[in-house]
Amino acid sequence: MSLYYLGPKGTFSYLAALKYQAHPDTFIPKENLYEVVTSLKTDASSQAIVPIENSIEGTINVVADSLVEHPLTVIKEIHLDVEFSLYGQSGMTLEDVKHVYSIGPAISQTQKFIHRHQLSYTYSQSTVDALQFINSYTAAIAPKGSGEAYDYVPLVNNIEDYPHNVTRFLVLSNHPVIHQQGNQCLLLITPSQDKPGLLASILNTFALFNVNLSWIESRPLKTQLGRYRFFVQADYPNENVMNKVTTILQTLDFEIRNLGRFN
Repeated sequence: MSLYYLGPKGTFSYLAALKYQAHPDTFIPKENLYEVVTSLKTDASSQAIVPIENSIEGTINVVADSLVEHPLTVIKEIHLDVEFSLYGQSGMTLEDVKHVYSIGPAISQTQKFIHRHQLSYTYSQSTVDALQFINSYTAAIAPKGSGEAYDYVPLVNNIEDYPHNVTRFLVLSNHPVIHQQGNQCLLLITPSQDKPGLLASILNTFALFNVNLSWIESRPLKTQLGRYRFFVQADYPNENVMNKVTTILQTLDFEIRNLGRFN
């Protein structure tokens, strides 16, 4: 079974894929997250792993929107510690570096290091893609441990701004939600109309049954300004309680879509 991920080899998505499935011969890299998700449409037996949230940067919007636009099911959650290194050519030192390349989130999550050393920067397609731009005065910010596979050396390790940075990944399938197990569930809740207290109604319903929420995120409906739908991830109580929560929300004119139950 194929597993699509944001490539190339050595990206954080690749490292998360290894935590999920230690068979890299089944991994298929894609150039962007949209391609990772849409690959499931043409390969129904496959799975995809995508980042959904970073503890510093927040929600990955392109992935959240893809969950809305495509009939996907979440089957697993993976947490990966985020550690960055500055990679250069053998023999280089930090003092040689004037410019760095990396993907947008990596640049954002190493801002203190970049500004402290007065480095200019350019965005790349991925953290590992940045390695190709290395020269005598240019370095790359990439996942710790990734550059060695491409014969580059770490000039400085652990350059991330915050030492407890974590990215949460979701493993996706194109199959419908049927008889899933797990202690987490993810719902997409869409109001039928705009009215006061929409978010409060959702939160109060879960609170009524003492259901703990681990993630809540709003995304625009893209129909008009000020209209939103909500992602809600909750500790799964039991089927009876979850059915009551869903019934109440539907009575309050919310459309509920179950995106999956998982660990």
